Amino acid sequence: MGVFQRVMNFLDVRTVLLGLFCLLVLRRWLGRPKNLPPGPWGFPVLGSFPAIAWAMCRGLEPHHLFKKYAEKYGPVFCLNIFNKRVVVLNDYALVKEAFQHPQLSDRPKNLITEVSKTEEVLFSSGEVWMELRRFCLTVLRSFGVGRTSFEEKIGIEAEELIKEMAAFKGGPFNPKPLLGNAVANVICSVIFGKRYAYTDREFAHLLDLLSRNIKLAGDGGMTLIFPSMRHLPFLPTSELISNLKAIRAFIKNVIDSHRKTFDADNLKDLTDVYLMEIEQIQAKNKGGGEFDGENPQTSRYSHLGERNIVGTISNLFAAGSETTATTLQWCILYMMLHPDVQSRVQAEIDDVVGRNRLPRMADVPKLNLTRAVIWEVQRLANIVPLGVPHCAALDTTIRGFLIPKGSFLMSNLWMIFQDGRVWPEPRQFKPERFLNEKGEAVRTEKLIPFSIGRRSCIGEHLAKMELFLFFSFFMHQFTFKKPDNSPPLSLSLKGRGGITRSPLPFDTCAILRD
Repeated sequence: MGVFQRVMNFLDVRTVLLGLFCLLVLRRWLGRPKNLPPGPWGFPVLGSFPAIAWAMCRGLEPHHLFKKYAEKYGPVFCLNIFNKRVVVLNDYALVKEAFQHPQLSDRPKNLITEVSKTEEVLFSSGEVWMELRRFCLTVLRSFGVGRTSFEEKIGIEAEELIKEMAAFKGGPFNPKPLLGNAVANVICSVIFGKRYAYTDREFAHLLDLLSRNIKLAGDGGMTLIFPSMRHLPFLPTSELISNLKAIRAFIKNVIDSHRKTFDADNLKDLTDVYLMEIEQIQAKNKGGGEFDGENPQTSRYSHLGERNIVGTISNLFAAGSETTATTLQWCILYMMLHPDVQSRVQAEIDDVVGRNRLPRMADVPKLNLTRAVIWEVQRLANIVPLGVPHCAALDTTIRGFLIPKGSFLMSNLWMIFQDGRVWPEPRQFKPERFLNEKGEAVRTEKLIPFSIGRRSCIGEHLAKMELFLFFSFFMHQFTFKKPDNSPPLSLSLKGRGGITRSPLPFDTCAILRD
């Protein structure tokens, strides 16, 4: 009798579990809104996460799997991941239409905002985001970012970097740490009013933490995008959070140092301007008055405050450091892989610039191949293959498909940049695809490494200037070669996933040119 009872109890448990499973499936399909984009079937709760995990076990990254889905379901498809609906856009026209739509410009809540309890320019939505973005753009422009006048600051840092590279006297070195420090110094000069020496251990550690978190965030930043993944035991979420707190502690210390030396009559950088706005907002709130446009002592902002200063400045620092430095890594790698192209770029720069001075922004119109090489590296390296996700603020229709409120939207830039109809032989490194019959550089609108629309990269103009000046300085001063007895460069081309796609570590030899 006891055995029979145990069997019945076991069957009851199985029946309950089966019933729960059926309910979840019915809820999934009966509750599915009409006119959703097509897409793959997913498990209850987990959705397509098992399929993505299995693909990664086979060496595929999420953007590779999404490319396969796009080939099956069309340019827009929908899937579920941990009960979050994700709509993936796979061609340029769709991304342009969606990302210019005012109701598709929010950001999904993520692990960073969940842990930090902050609002910040990269991850906020609605009025808060619009005000933070407007403030950042206004202040960056006021300090010359994106203008020719800012060229000197980038040039000074590029020259310091050249000295560091030359110190190896043609011997092998890993360019990543030097590139990271140099590019970070450019944005630090604007937001902190200072640069950090290449021997500064604390700053080097900060950059290491940032780089480590870029990797820990997972392919496409999935660990950040889906905060529930933090509870999976096999993910290093605790390390990611610890690093995040350490990075923000560094930023907070810099801000606190600015508070001690703050002088409203001498605003040296973006942090000073931010602190001034906070003081003025607080004064206005205490006085209960409204903004007087003729009173320069009153802030025109209302959402800037202690809750978002650390996060917003952290966003600017991280975004202004990682992506450009990673792109420059790819530039050096591709020049080693294609010495013939490197020689042609050097010849063009010598012809236009000469050997007695370094390149300037005024040389841009004449350096056609140089620009084409940078664009081809951005296309082929594709360092943010799934972009930064958007979120639907309201139910919205795109191409006849319903995008329900709260849905995530991802731009599959990998698919867009690998579209053979737009880019013949898409896996080949061919800078000539950006040159017309006259040899003039022509950039197609479909190359969108900085995204597009209302939430395109704040630092796009700065990044473009940095890429041109750093790369042209490199080509003017050095020839990059593969060190003897080093691993094949093709191994580094496989890339390493994370929020950004970086090459696997490699060494280079920077040979000074005569």
